[in-house]
Amino acid sequence: MFEIGCFGIHARRKRRDISHSLTFVRRIILFGFATLTILLAVQPQASAGEKIALVIGNNDYRKVPKLINPANDAADMATSLGRLGYTVRHLADLDYNHFRQALIEFGNAARTADKAVVFFAGHGVEIDGKNWLIPVDAEIKSEIDVYAEAINLETLIDISVMPKIIGLVVLDACRNDPFETTKVAAAGRALSSRTAPPKGAGEPTSRTPSSSTSTAGARGLAPVEVNDNVLVAFSAAAGTTASDGSGRNSPYSGSLLRHVEAPQLEINYLFRIVHDEVWKETGTQEPAIYGTLPKGDIYLNGDATTATSDGGADAEQVAWEFVRSTTEIATLRRFADQFPAGSHTVEINERIAQLKAAEENAWKIVERQKSLAAYRAYLDLYPYGEHVENAKVTLASLQKSAKPGQAGGQIDMPGPPPASYQLASADTTTSSSDSVEKAWDVLKEAHDQSVVGQFAERYPSARRNRPAPGSDLALRPVNSTELMLRTAQDSDVNACFDGDAGACATSIKKYPDYVQLQFQLCRSKGNPRGCMVNAVTEARKRGLLVSAYTRSEEEKARNREYRRVVARVNQNVGNVVSGVVSNVVGNVVSNAVSASVSAAASNAAATAAANAASGAASRAASSAASASASHAASNAASRAASSAASNAASKSASSAASSAASRAASAAASNAVGRIPIPSDVRLKEDVIALGQTGSGLRLYRYRYKGDATLYVGVMAQEVAQRVPAAVSPGLDGYLQVDYGLLGLEFLTYRDWIARNPVSELN
Repeated sequence: MFEIGCFGIHARRKRRDISHSLTFVRRIILFGFATLTILLAVQPQASAGEKIALVIGNNDYRKVPKLINPANDAADMATSLGRLGYTVRHLADLDYNHFRQALIEFGNAARTADKAVVFFAGHGVEIDGKNWLIPVDAEIKSEIDVYAEAINLETLIDISVMPKIIGLVVLDACRNDPFETTKVAAAGRALSSRTAPPKGAGEPTSRTPSSSTSTAGARGLAPVEVNDNVLVAFSAAAGTTASDGSGRNSPYSGSLLRHVEAPQLEINYLFRIVHDEVWKETGTQEPAIYGTLPKGDIYLNGDATTATSDGGADAEQVAWEFVRSTTEIATLRRFADQFPAGSHTVEINERIAQLKAAEENAWKIVERQKSLAAYRAYLDLYPYGEHVENAKVTLASLQKSAKPGQAGGQIDMPGPPPASYQLASADTTTSSSDSVEKAWDVLKEAHDQSVVGQFAERYPSARRNRPAPGSDLALRPVNSTELMLRTAQDSDVNACFDGDAGACATSIKKYPDYVQLQFQLCRSKGNPRGCMVNAVTEARKRGLLVSAYTRSEEEKARNREYRRVVARVNQNVGNVVSGVVSNVVGNVVSNAVSASVSAAASNAAATAAANAASGAASRAASSAASASASHAASNAASRAASSAASNAASKSASSAASSAASRAASAAASNAVGRIPIPSDVRLKEDVIALGQTGSGLRLYRYRYKGDATLYVGVMAQEVAQRVPAAVSPGLDGYLQVDYGLLGLEFLTYRDWIARNPVSELN
C-alpha cells in the first residue's frame, strides 16, 4: 500500500504479484500507478531559486535483516530540511518500483532547481564493484541479481548533477553487510543456502557504536569521483560499515541533524564537524565526502555568496586562454561577436583578417594547380577553411580518375601564419561557474577539437555534456538515468517494472539501450537459470554498464578494459568511415556522379568559352548534345572546352564550371548515396545535435563521423531499428548501417541540408 502524506508518498509493503490469475487486478493497479505518475509529472517544475529534497528511510526489509533507525533518521531529516525552506518529499520503506518512481519525479524537478538534496538511510553496499541502495523487497541470491533488485548510486549522482548551485547526496547507508550471512560470492555464482535463522533473527537489529569495522563480511561502499558542484557524503569511509546506533538516530544522522540547521555554516565545514563528532563518538567510524565545489561559499541554511568581479570580463578571459591558439576563423568570429567591447577585440579582428588572407592565397594556388597534391595540401593546412567541402568533392573526383600509383606529387603551399599576440597563460583558476559556461558557449561549436578537448579537460561537466577527454564519464556511451526519465510516461515501460514480462519484451524493442529493461525481464520471469548472467554479460560488452563515477578496483579494471576496446574500435573508425562512407561518397558515388560532373563542367565551360570566341567548341558541344548521347556530349564538350579554355583563358568559364560541377556532384552524390546502406551507428558519430523530425517521426541529427571533419545530416541506426527494422542491417565491421532509400530520405552534408531547408522552414 501507499499513502499521500504532507511530504509525499509513503510506500508501504507491496508484495510482488506473481500469480497469472491476478493479471486483471494488476492491470487495474498499474493503470492507477500510471495515472498517479502522470499527475506527478505534470506538477510544476522547481521554480527559480527553489530548494528540493528527497528523503528516504528504509527499515522494514523483507529478505535481509531489518534496521531500527533509518525511519527515524529520515523523518527527522525531512523535518529539518522543511524548516530550512526545502520542498521535501519524504518516503519510507520503498520497494524497487516505488524507489524508481520517486527518482523519476525528483529528477524532473531537479532540472530547474537551484539546490537538491537526496538523503537515504537504510541498507547500502558495494556488490560486484558497484554501489547499490537496497529496496525493501530486494531478493539477492547472487551478486548478479543486484542489477535487477537494487538501485545504482550513480542514478542519484546523475540527478544531483542537474541543479544550478549544488547537488548533495547523503548516504547513511553502509550500516552493515545485509548479505553477510548469505555469503554472496563472485558475480554469477549462486549463494550458499541460508542457514535457518535463530529465533528472533527477523527482528530489527541494533549495532553498537564500536561495530564499524572492515571485517570480512563488512563491505561498505566504494569511493566515487564527481564534479559539477556535486557532493556525495558517506556515513563511513569506503570499504567500512557504519553504526546503526542504539538511540533514536544513528551516530552519523544524529550529528548531521544537530548542525544542518545552523545558520551560515558553509557546507564543507558542516561535514567536517560531522566527521569529527562521529569519529569521537564511535572511535572507528570515519565519514567521507567526495566532490568539488565552485568558487564561493555554499550553505544549506543561507544564501551562497556571489562573485563580485565583472562576469563578462572574466568569461572573456576564460575563453581567451583557449581561443587564441586556434586557426579556426568561425570560432574567432564567435569570440569577437560575444565580446565586442572586450580587451582582445582588436587582436582578434586582426587575427581573423590575417588567417582569411592566408587561406584565400592558398585557395588561389589550389585553383591554379587543380591537382591531387594541391587539394590535399589545402585540406591538411586549412581543415576548418571556407572551401573545405568544395575541396573534398573535387578531391574525390580526382582520386577516382587518377591512374594507379599516381601520388600527385608535392606542392609548396603556405600554412596559417603564427599568431602575433602573446600566448602566455592567463590566470583563470578562480573563475566562477557562470564565467566558465559563458566561455563554453563561445567554444562548444568549434570544429577545432584541440580547443574543445583542452577546455573540457580544464572544466569537465556532466551537466553541460562536457566530459574530460579520457574520463570515465566520456567513456559511458549511454546515460541510463536519462533513459529512465525519458521513458517515464511509456505505459509498456511502467508495466515492465511492475512485473509484466510481455511489456518488458515490447519495451526492449523500443529502447534497446535501456539495459534495466532486460534485467527486469529476467526478474519478471523469476530469474531463470542464466538469464541475468547473459543479460549482464551482453550489457557489459556493449559498454552499457560503464561506471561514470564509481572507483572500486573492479570497476576501474573493467573501465580500463573497455577503454582498450574503444581505442581499438576508434582505430578502425577511420577505416570504416573512409572505407565505407568515403567509398560510397568518393568511389561508388563517383561512378554515378562522374558523368554529371563532367557534363556540367564541360557544358558550362563550353558555353562561356564560346561566348569568348570559340565557335568550334560551341559547334562540337551542340552537335554532341543534339545526338542525345550523354557520354558523347561529355567527351565532345570536354575536348572543345579544353581547347576553348586554352585559347580564351576564360575565368568566367572556369568559375561557372567549378560552381556547376560542385552543385551537380552534391546533388548526384546525395541521390546515389540514398540508395546505398550508410554506416549510421551512433558509436561512429560525435558532435551530435538534434535538428528535427521527419514526417514519419524519425529524428534527424547533425553530426560528424569520428576522425572526419565534415558535418552530415542523417538518422541514428539504433532509433531507426525501433521503427523500420527492415532499413537497418549490420555491416561486416559490426556497426549498424541504414538504407536511406528505403526510408525515403537522402543522406546529405549539413551544408546541402541547410541549402534545402531555409531557416523559416526548419523544425
